[in-house]
Amino acid sequence: MVMLLDLDAHLRPNPFLLRRMFGLTMAETRLALQLASGDLPADVARNFHLSPVTIRSQLAAVFAKTNTSRQAELVVLLDRIALLP
Repeated sequence: MVMLLDLDAHLRPNPFLLRRMFGLTMAETRLALQLASGDLPADVARNFHLSPVTIRSQLAAVFAKTNTSRQAELVVLLDRIALLP
């Protein structure tokens, strides 16, 4: 099988797939998708009117559920999942 990709296009993983694969809540899924899009945790907090403490708590839960420990590692995982058919 050959797959052609537009390296300039940013693919987003399916939020329903993320929730099923990792048991993420809606809020955790939203945070993960925003981070995958290049937002910083502080940006997400500001854009969704949440405290930085809430975002850190959600991010810790996302790391635990996805078996990642760093934001860059999470983004790589999400980029790979976005390639799934």
